[in-house]
Amino acid sequence: MNNSPLEFLAKKYGNVVKYDAAGNVAGIYVKFQKMKSSDLVAGLPERTHPAFIINGVEQDYILLGKYKAGENGVSGGALVSAPNIMPARSLGADQCLSRMKAAGTGITGMTVADYGFIKLLAQKEGWVPKGNTYWGQSHKDATAWEVGKALTVGAVRGYEGWRYECLIAHTTAAELKPDIAPTYWKKLNFVGGVSQDTGKDANTQTGYRTLNGTGPLDWYLGNDPGNLADIIGSSLEQQYGYRIVDCELQILEDNNAADPSADLSATSAAWKAILPNASDDGYTLVAPGTAGTLHWNWTGTAIQLDTQCDDLTVGSKGQSFKTLTAHAERLPYVPSIVKELGLFPTGSGDNTEGYYYVNFVAGERFPRRGGYYYLTSSAGLGSVHAYYERGYAATNYGCRPRSLP
Repeated sequence: MNNSPLEFLAKKYGNVVKYDAAGNVAGIYVKFQKMKSSDLVAGLPERTHPAFIINGVEQDYILLGKYKAGENGVSGGALVSAPNIMPARSLGADQCLSRMKAAGTGITGMTVADYGFIKLLAQKEGWVPKGNTYWGQSHKDATAWEVGKALTVGAVRGYEGWRYECLIAHTTAAELKPDIAPTYWKKLNFVGGVSQDTGKDANTQTGYRTLNGTGPLDWYLGNDPGNLADIIGSSLEQQYGYRIVDCELQILEDNNAADPSADLSATSAAWKAILPNASDDGYTLVAPGTAGTLHWNWTGTAIQLDTQCDDLTVGSKGQSFKTLTAHAERLPYVPSIVKELGLFPTGSGDNTEGYYYVNFVAGERFPRRGGYYYLTSSAGLGSVHAYYERGYAATNYGCRPRSLP
């Protein structure tokens, strides 16, 4: 097992390889050492960040999947964190979770506490990762090629991760795609990832997701090849340990969701609501449905963190993460936990990219985070999609594993 190419690759970058009972790679993981919330962002509590506390026990480090979960061909249907494979898609949250757990002992899905830690760490270090947010490349690096568009000489378009320069003015068509019409296009530089999607989008004629880890260095957190790959783009990632029920925020305490035996079912008693303190940024975890707990509310013009939801018939709304605010009268002090979990800005200097979507309807909504292949500027570490139920499956929904030591 220890002589596998992936083992050598992992050691080169300081990563950790997990194996299943048959000796197959169950995933490559990035190790993050324990940190205090206050060391991540000034003003947060002087305590160990919740990501490093599982069932009341502090962890010296956590292991997060370096890559999005996918099938590697030898895992028997289990989803693993491995390079150069297609990320999983079109699976509900529970399906993703059970198939990640099947990869091996101690493995489960990345949690809201894990993601909150990564968001704060990126904020501290000034990391703004890119990814497949515009049909194979970052929207920051290229405008995607599309069918039926009039182009002039010199126009530059991105196709399957490559940038191409238009040599002859024309209206784009499938038979004149940049990769098959050299008379019309000059191939420039590679700025994206490699796609092997069998399905193609009708307008862009390209695949949706890119192979794990095939993007440029700035698709890795901190531009570091040893860090998390593709945390932004290709597909949103299922979020475990956080849900919204009738617009009430519900979580599991600390990082208890990281325990593979944690009960994350819809009827689990582990779900807790957040009751804010009246005089500071503290809070108490209480039974869901308790009066005065944190809710998302729609004011008519904006999403606000509140202690009630006024209307469960509004439907889907969204706005930039960095513009989220709290109801000044009912919630003068925002509980620190929502900032530690990356669900609310840490202050006026928090410019984390991403769009926050909430569905103001009755019932359970299961958030996904990060961004996907055509979310463009709405993607980012602050991007949260809380539109759909836990069972909803789509091409832009995936997941990422994490493991106990």
